[in-house]
Formats: sequence, C-alpha cells, structure tokens
Amino acid sequence: MYQSKAIAKAVTSIIQREPVHIQFSKDSKLVLKRISPLLLIYRIPAESKDQMISNLAKSETCSLVGKESDLDFTAVVTPIIRQMIDEFGACQLIEIWQDKEMESDVSIYISQKSALTIAQKFIKDFKTNEQQMALSIDIKKDTKSPSPPGTQPVINPLAEEFKQLLYAGIAIKPHYLDENSGKAYPLILRNYRDVLTKSLRKSFLEFVRLYTSLKVSQFRMLSTTELQPLVLEIDQELALESQKFDFLLLVSPLNAREAWIQFKKDKFLKTPKFRYRPMPVDPELVKRNLYNLRIEDIDDPTIAYLFRDKRKELDAMMTMLIDRGNEGFLHGSLQVFGNVNDHLLETARAILMVYEHSEDKPVAPKNMINATEFAKLAKEELHYLRQQMPALETGVRIRDDITGIMVNRGVLNISKDYQIEASRAIALIQHEVGTHIVTYFNGKAQPFKLFSLGVPGYEQLQEGLAVFSEYMVNELSGDRLRIIAARVVAVHHMLAGHNFSDTFFLLVDRYHFTEEISFHICTRVYRGGGFTKDALYLKGLMSIITYIREGRDLSPLLIGKIREDYIPIVEELTQRGLLNNPILKPRYLAEPYLHNLDRIKSGDNIFNLSNH
Repeated sequence: MYQSKAIAKAVTSIIQREPVHIQFSKDSKLVLKRISPLLLIYRIPAESKDQMISNLAKSETCSLVGKESDLDFTAVVTPIIRQMIDEFGACQLIEIWQDKEMESDVSIYISQKSALTIAQKFIKDFKTNEQQMALSIDIKKDTKSPSPPGTQPVINPLAEEFKQLLYAGIAIKPHYLDENSGKAYPLILRNYRDVLTKSLRKSFLEFVRLYTSLKVSQFRMLSTTELQPLVLEIDQELALESQKFDFLLLVSPLNAREAWIQFKKDKFLKTPKFRYRPMPVDPELVKRNLYNLRIEDIDDPTIAYLFRDKRKELDAMMTMLIDRGNEGFLHGSLQVFGNVNDHLLETARAILMVYEHSEDKPVAPKNMINATEFAKLAKEELHYLRQQMPALETGVRIRDDITGIMVNRGVLNISKDYQIEASRAIALIQHEVGTHIVTYFNGKAQPFKLFSLGVPGYEQLQEGLAVFSEYMVNELSGDRLRIIAARVVAVHHMLAGHNFSDTFFLLVDRYHFTEEISFHICTRVYRGGGFTKDALYLKGLMSIITYIREGRDLSPLLIGKIREDYIPIVEELTQRGLLNNPILKPRYLAEPYLHNLDRIKSGDNIFNLSNH
C-alpha cells in the first residue's frame, strides 16, 4: 500500500516539476532532485553493495537505488518513465552494475538502434575524460533489454507505450576494489566516479538534443541544483580556516621603512633584516582541521574538485608560514605561485629594453597626493559601485602597520605614509577597487564563499586583470610596465641563488632603477624567505591580452577570484544555477574606455601597450 502511494507521489512531483525523496526502506530510495528525462538505476546485489556505483547514481538528478527484496523495481519505474515521456517527449533509462568477470573495463549494453548514437557519444567523452588509467570501453549490442547478469529487465522498451524510451546498461569492472579484501582504493574510485559522471552528463545532453522537446540551452536542468548539506558545511569550514589568517599581511615586513634606512647605512651590502607579524594561528592545527573535512563524501565531482583544490593550497600556505624566514618558504612559494619560465623572462627583459630608462629625459615636477586624498578618491569609486549594489558593505582604512596599499577581504587599506602621483591615482583606483574589490563582492554574492576568498592560483588572473585595468583607463605608463617586468627579472635572479644585494645592484646598474625603487622591488621578492608571487603580474597581463585576442568575454572573469582554467567550471555551475552572474561591473569596462579593447583585438601587444 505504501509503495503505491509513494509511486503516485513521485508521478505528481514529475507533473508539478517538484523534487521528491522517497525512502522505501533502509537500502531503497527514489530521489528526483530536479525533474528531467533521465532515471539511473542501481539494483544492489544480495551479496554486497558497490559504494562507487551507489554514489554515482545518487549524484545524478533522478535515481533509484535499492534491493529487489525490498522493492518491485518494475512497479516503481514503469509509471515514472511513462510520465517523463509525457512531459518531455522521450526519456532515458540507464541501469548500472558491477561485473568482475567482464573482459572490458566498461561496457555499454544497448538493444535499440536509436541508443547507438548516445552510446558512441558516451564512449567519446569517456576517452576524453579518462587519461590516467587507460581503461578499455566498448558497446555490447544485445537483443534483450540491458540488465545485470541473472536479472530480468525492469521494463520492456519494445512495448508500444515505450517507443520513446532509450534503455541502456553500463557494466563496470571494479578495478577500484581490492580483489581479496574488497576494500576500495580511494583515488582510483574517485577517478572512476568523476569520469563516469562527466561522461553521463555529456551523453545525456546529446540525448536531450536529439530526442526531447527540451532546448540544449536548458542543460542546467540535467544537473542537480540541490546541494548536499555537507557541501555548504565544508564551504563554511574552508572559509573559517581561510579567515583565521591573512597570508599577505603575515609575509609582509612590518619594518620596511626602517630596513630601507639601515640598508642605505650599510652601503647596500647587507641583507635587510625584516620583522613580521606574530602568527595568529597554529599552522599544524589548521592543517588537521582541513584534512578532517569529509570532501570525499561529496557526491558532486565538480564541487568536490573545487574544495580539494582549495584545501591543497591552504595546506601549502600553512607550510610556507611554518617556514617563514627560511629556505623552506621559497619551496612552498614555488608550489603555490609557480616559477618563471623562459618566455616570461624573455618578455620581461624585452620590456626593460623597449621602455629603457633615460636619464636625459626631462622630468616634470611630480604632483603628489597623500593617503587622505587618495582615500577620498577611493570612496568616490565605491559610491559608483554602490549604484550597482546598494548593499555593498566596505570602506577605506588608513593604517600605520602596513606599507603601500592593499585590499583585504574587500576593504581598501592605505598606509598613513602613502603618497602617489596624482596622474597614477585613477589607475590604482581601478586596480584596487575596480578589480580586487569588485571581484571580492561579486564572489561574495555567490552561494560558495570560495569565490570571494579566492580559488587556488587565482592571483595570476587577478593581478593580470588589475594591471589591465590600468591600461583601460589610459594610465599604464612605460615606467609602470618596467616595474612589473623588473619584478619578474628579480624573481628569476633570486631563484638563481643570488642574494638581496646582488639583485638590488642588478636593478640599479643594469636596468637603471633608482635605489629606493630597487629596494622595494627586492623587498617584495625576498620577503618571507623568497616570494615568487610578483612574477604573476606580467604573466597575468600577458594571459589577459591573449584571452581578449581570442575574442572571449571578460565578464566571467569578474564572477569572483578565479583562475582562467576554472572558466569551464564556472560556466558549468552557472548553467546549473549554482553560481550567479556578476553584479558589479567596473568603470573601466564601460564608456569612454571600451575603445581600448579594440586596440588589443586589432593587434596591440605588450610592447605597445603603454598609454604614455
């Protein structure tokens, strides 16, 4: 009696396009997270449950997992399939099972000619996604309906009412399980599930395109928009651990001004001694908390990848903080921020030649503004952004414990001793407010805190976009490009084993930077024990130029603090309704500055990018 009522409830939910979860027994459950023309089935064998297959089925929008001893699969599936065909014009039914005796690693069983195209699409995507284990995959054409060995098909696709049903079976050889103990190999299991999930979703898209009344643009319907409570819990915990410390502040010297004065007294020959802020966290405790997070229990492979990637980065940063002030810090920096490749180094050296400093060039008196005046300009820019997002909660702080200027969690911090040329102010406003603050709050508007805190490796795209904003407002000077290029050269020189003074004299003698500017470049590069992050400004700018030349849209780059290879992930999650489009649009991507984009599209490169 309960089963018939539950089936009626499921059919009603399909008609009303409402999600439903029905627990038939401890081991048997029907889940329709988002109504779409797909049902994945896993019949749990009497001897044991394959956890990978069970989780794979549950990660899809519509699934039925259970034991035949508890559940009449045909009685449940038949009315559901019938209603899905009525709603969408067609439906896909896939049963998945384990087969230890099969020859191939994965086999797709089909009994209909109409299913062949979809099976071929699955194989193509499977081979594209699966590169690590070189698994074999084939198609088995069977006269019967696909089903596990020793079982009866749950439905007859030859019946008149099921002409619009595509029925397929997927058999999997469980290399992810130890043959003797039956225990799982976690990394292999994860790889299986990720590859199968991606392949299923792409082949389902092909099914939708060919056989249903849905538009392909409605692909978001094909993937669940319902998040496990565990996803939000882990996102919150990752944010909590991230916010316990400010990495850049902890590796920035407290005594930069005093160190410069002492460096001059020492005739530039002694390596400066920098002091840093006390550590507000126990890095080993943070690491323990990070690895207590049950990311392996997340069904959605895309979201699990995001979290795993962030945890790995936070772990590396904790190691860097443990090693702050010694050689280990540099090794961690290379892991987190990367090295300087030959192309980047050659480009940096070429920039230093193209925009070569000339002592004979007349220098106009500089009109400088102080921290208070700059803060006023920044507040005006924040007012511009509040017209787009009235609830924007941020501000500008003038502080005595930092050097220069930085954005920290959406707040602009300015050193009380800060001075800048008035002509550079608009560029720096767009760099700090128009890029760093904009992406922070666009990220904060997302369901995941990760996008405001920054995905792993976001700095290259972020800093490249920030420098690009200076170009867009016509204030990227040759001198500014020289400094960005000099940072790359300094990082490379440091990595080659040269000390602070060696690199300082390289910048002064060969590239004709002033002593104070050379000191500040070296301070940024040698802080903490060796910091390679400063090479990312030029590398990121070069990437942005290439990105624009390819005709790609800049809008996805503003959705939060992301990196370029995350764009497909961002697009997928946006299509699924799990991410929102950016709310804030910076001034530099509006008139009267848009014509500068056309310059790049028409062929301008890094060597003629300077506005003056």
